[in-house]
Order: sequence, then C-alpha cells, then structure tokens
Amino acid sequence: MKPKIDLNHPLTKFGIELSQRSSFKALEAKQTVESAVIPIYGFRKRKAHERKSPKQEQIASGVLVKIKDEYFIFSATHVFWDFGDKALITGPMDGNLTEQIAGERFSTGKIDNPKADKYDASVYHIQSKLSDDLKGLAIGLEKFDFTGIDKTKNVFLAAGFRVKKSNTVAKNIYSKREAFPTLEFDEKDYRIYGVDFNSQILLAWEDQVLVDKKWQTSPIPKGLSGGAIIKVIGTNLLPIERTDEKVEQKLSAITIEQHRKKGNKIGHLIGTRINVHLGLIHQFLPGLLDDFLKRTNE
Repeated sequence: MKPKIDLNHPLTKFGIELSQRSSFKALEAKQTVESAVIPIYGFRKRKAHERKSPKQEQIASGVLVKIKDEYFIFSATHVFWDFGDKALITGPMDGNLTEQIAGERFSTGKIDNPKADKYDASVYHIQSKLSDDLKGLAIGLEKFDFTGIDKTKNVFLAAGFRVKKSNTVAKNIYSKREAFPTLEFDEKDYRIYGVDFNSQILLAWEDQVLVDKKWQTSPIPKGLSGGAIIKVIGTNLLPIERTDEKVEQKLSAITIEQHRKKGNKIGHLIGTRINVHLGLIHQFLPGLLDDFLKRTNE
C-alpha cells in the first residue's frame, strides 16, 4: 500500500490536478510519433509434449523510422532473442495477416548475451518490400528529440503493445497500442540510480498509481520493450517563459527495462536514447546520416 498521503491537502490536490491536466494534454496530442509504434510478433516455443505447431504471438514493440529512402525498426536487442537470423514479423494490428520483413540488424551488444549490454539497442534495417500501410507509419528525423534531460517537466509517454492486450485468432492477431504518461527523473536521481543521462532516460513507473483518488497497481509493461518513449512538448509542469508552446510528440528513446520498487528506489522505466540508435546507423551505413549531421553541427 502507498505511504499515507493526505489527498485532501490543498498543495497535494493542486499537484495532482496539475499533473493530471498535463497528462490529459499529452494523451490528447496528435499521435505523430505514437502511430509509428508497431507490434513485433514471434513464435512461442512449445514444450515437447505439445503437438500443435508453434503459435504466432506478440512479444514486443518497435518504432518505424524512415531516413532518406531507407526504412528501419528501432527496438531493443533482447527483443530479437528468439529471432536469430529469421525475418522480423509485424502487421497492421487489426487482425489482418502479418508481414515477414527481411533485413539486417545492427546492435550495441551480442544477441546471445543481451544482459551484458546495458544499452540493449538494436536497429533493424529493412531490406525487403514493405507494404504501403507500414510505410505510411514511419517517422523521419524531424520527429526526434535530442534535448537531453527535460528540466521543465514535460510529460513523457511510454507507448507500445502489452502482451496482455494482444490476442491470436487462427492466423490473425489483434493488438492494441497503449500509451502511459510519466515524468523524467531529475539529474541527481540519474546518479543515484546509476543511469547515464547522455545515453539513457530514466522515467517514473511506480508500483502503484493514483486513479480516481484510489491507489491501483500499475500495469506490468511486458511487451512494451522496444516501444517508444515520447516527449510531449508543451505539457510542462514547471513554468516557462512561453505559454503558447505547441503540443507536439517527439521520439526521445526506446524502452528497454522496467524495475519495481526496491529499497529506497521507486519503480522506474529505463530507455536508451535514440542518439545511440543513430550511432549504429552511422557506424554500419556510413554516409546515410552525413547531411543530417552537417545540419545539426552548423
């Protein structure tokens, strides 16, 4: 149970109201980045006594990105544990048949030992034909956030597909994209939790959340791995000079870990910032980002 907090105290009520207003504002923003988050499917391994063929199920999430004429899926390395060299599987989420997408994967660590790789970042370079439906979901570099720690306390969204909300019927899969509002930790907290704010992001994901003035257990984000961590500009809780800032989604990071409360550390999410993923592309596809890097350095 959550420690006793006087929910009727004026300051507490003001803080809750302010946070809820910003969260609602973030959830109502146009889904210019959230729509690029796609489900990733795999075949669940069956036990020896099971006679049925492997069942295709949703296992994680990814983000579709377009750079020039090339398409990529940003995700987490551990997502590809069961794929090996097989094609990645995704689909339109509405029960239609899924698509097998061939490609090559660039990663910050080895797939056979993702736990030894703290960044857990993978970029899947698509090399097969992509449907127009999926092409239309991809976002470009103009939707990326490179601002680092957010000191004005904008709301962030952890967006993706939870396994609990996906259902397989025959050969079709129905999946539901969800987005959960949260806030970034302060810079001092990064040091306490041992997270490098230059390459990763640290977000609150407490074991219990306040819903209609009642504490409820927060959802287990199984399946959100590889999904988007989105900064919603214009939802800041702290006052800034501009009051007419446009509410807009920007891709900040890719979700890799979730931790429940332990000792003095509250529940939290860790994501790897997208500059790490772009670093992989720059390393393995030299030249593709030259124009972008030139513009950002001017």
